[in-house]
Amino acid sequence: MINDPQKKEEMVKGVFESIQDKYDMLDSCISFGMDQRWRELLVENLDLQQGNSVLDCGAGTGRLTRAILDKCPGCKTISLDITESMFRPSILPETRFIIASAEEIPLENSSMNAVVSAYLTRNLSSVDRYFSEAYRVLAPGGVFANLDIYNPSMPVFSQLFALYFYHIVPAIGDAVTGTHSYSYLANSVKKFHPPQAITSKLTECGFKNVRTKSLMLGSVYIHVGVK
Repeated sequence: MINDPQKKEEMVKGVFESIQDKYDMLDSCISFGMDQRWRELLVENLDLQQGNSVLDCGAGTGRLTRAILDKCPGCKTISLDITESMFRPSILPETRFIIASAEEIPLENSSMNAVVSAYLTRNLSSVDRYFSEAYRVLAPGGVFANLDIYNPSMPVFSQLFALYFYHIVPAIGDAVTGTHSYSYLANSVKKFHPPQAITSKLTECGFKNVRTKSLMLGSVYIHVGVK
């Protein structure tokens, strides 16, 4: 486990740079094509209005930003990520891209109507720091929504998930990319907080009406909170 935030960020950046050209394809294969539908469900929880400002943290290739703009063409989006090489400006010419950490968002207080992230939180040095930053940049009444993968607790399925996600996925992903990146990504889920802890952290940070939506038998969760 890496305790130094800067070293952790550089390691994560290297992981995603090494798989940036195959990430979308493998992401869809690993999730059996459900990953984009989960992003769309995340966006549906934002109750977006035309003209809203939306920040996509850990935007990666921009698939969540694209889902936001498909749902709300009049929204103003900012895509933030530490890895510039993953981003696809050709499919998102209308968004503003920022190279920065979600733990140090270079935006003004109360400047956004929504902050969203997908598959980001388990790659951060400090989830609490990210939640505090998201809270800071949100305007009063603004919505935060996060999507990520977790260890399911349902009997039998949890064992099938462990076999698939911690053994089969890394073997295939590492072989296809010629890296150890998917071993890291699988490990990041294994060592991550349970969904109940994320709910508590959001509440402690000041978010109100925190709610969750469980998907894929508890292996994927959406968390939503209001400032």
